[in-house]
Amino acid sequence: MISEYSLTTKEEAVCVQIGYERQKPYLGDPTRNVNYSEGDLAELYQHIVACGSELAFARMLGDFNFVPHVNKWKSEIDVPGFGEVRYTTSTFRGLRFTKRDNLELKYVLLTEGLNIKTRRSSSNDYKSHPYVAIGWMYGKDCMKDEWRYNEKSWYVPRESLRSMEEIK
Repeated sequence: MISEYSLTTKEEAVCVQIGYERQKPYLGDPTRNVNYSEGDLAELYQHIVACGSELAFARMLGDFNFVPHVNKWKSEIDVPGFGEVRYTTSTFRGLRFTKRDNLELKYVLLTEGLNIKTRRSSSNDYKSHPYVAIGWMYGKDCMKDEWRYNEKSWYVPRESLRSMEEIK
């Protein structure tokens, strides 16, 4: 399995479209969005980057037919055949796991990708900065007391995640 992937221009366009569709129900309504303090543009951008991480990870697994879903509210997993994809921009935060998450699924942490501004050109086929897979863990292994962030969530340190070579 490869551990990094750069989106093509068409894949990036799919992420922009799906990111918009994910944010669309909340546009202009701060009462429906817990993170609205940053506004719709920031929320839309976050959805686009997260969608990119799901798409990039599926490609890392070798699935070139995968298209991220718009929003299934945890009724469908992010990447069928694998599990959930989490994205972080933070250099200190690890893999987030919450009480709403599934103990039996695999969770993988990605970073970089569309969140990194880069000049595109024909020399790199206009591809995005690569998403990088950091590591993964089963949900049931994420809930150690020393990783507890608050009463609802945990952050597994990057160095405690399982190696990407162990994914099957």
